[in-house]
Amino acid sequence: MRRRWHCANEVAYFVFAATLQLIVLHQVDGREVVINSAQITSLYAQLHGSPNRWVAPGSRCVVMLADGKHVGVIEPCAAVRRLIEDK
Repeated sequence: MRRRWHCANEVAYFVFAATLQLIVLHQVDGREVVINSAQITSLYAQLHGSPNRWVAPGSRCVVMLADGKHVGVIEPCAAVRRLIEDK
């Protein structure tokens, strides 16, 4: 049986939910960060032996977002990349 949409709001919600591809990452202090994977523009790995001036110590990956913001997370960039690809 085919589903009928009862109102335009249901259709809009479905389209909105379909475009969100959220992933959960963690900051150094343990807080969860929920990011729309479609907004991630690039990933920068922590270089061993050199201080990272962008983020708090303990961050393994810097996630750059489309709005120009960045988030330092404890997950390695390879793990973040896998989460993005799985969405």
